[in-house]
Amino acid sequence: MTKNKFQLKREATYKLLVEAGMTCFSEKGYAATTLSDIVARTGHTKGAFYGHFTSKEQLFMHVLDYQIQLTNGWTDIPKQFSPADTTLEEVLSITLLRLGQMVKGFDKWIVVLIDFYQQTKHDPEIHSMLKEKYREWIAGIEALVITLQEKGWIAPDKDPRLIAMQVIAFNEGYAVFSILFGGTDPQAHIQGLVKLMS
Repeated sequence: MTKNKFQLKREATYKLLVEAGMTCFSEKGYAATTLSDIVARTGHTKGAFYGHFTSKEQLFMHVLDYQIQLTNGWTDIPKQFSPADTTLEEVLSITLLRLGQMVKGFDKWIVVLIDFYQQTKHDPEIHSMLKEKYREWIAGIEALVITLQEKGWIAPDKDPRLIAMQVIAFNEGYAVFSILFGGTDPQAHIQGLVKLMS
């Protein structure tokens, strides 16, 4: 069914607001970002914002959904390679590089998530939704681990879910450490992931 001009405009405004939210949250943090900051980036009014979202919290959850959409298919990247000529370290490096490109460079998002959690931790509904997002992220990493097992990079007797939970914890800790102490060592990051998966 063809969308009319109103529907197309509405979808375009929604996407602008979500992308502006993602950028503002990344730059300023969740708590410091105001609705005025978000709408100023889009050229729209707060009325346009409230036409799509009931609150900043709801926008944030839509930003998380949008990030999942942006990274759709990332767990299939290793399928293009073979353990015969690509090491686990190499395939993980390639996968993470492409994943970073998919999320448009928002690679320190964990700090924003912590900020969001701190601001909303007394809201059980928001807490429940955030836990659900984490379940989705863990499932994505689990799918990656299964792909790596099927291709022969990881032993088939390893528990994909356990590895996925360890990987998400390692990645988040590594990101926070990098922010606190400045800079990252991508090689050390990849080598840590290889150790977790091997």
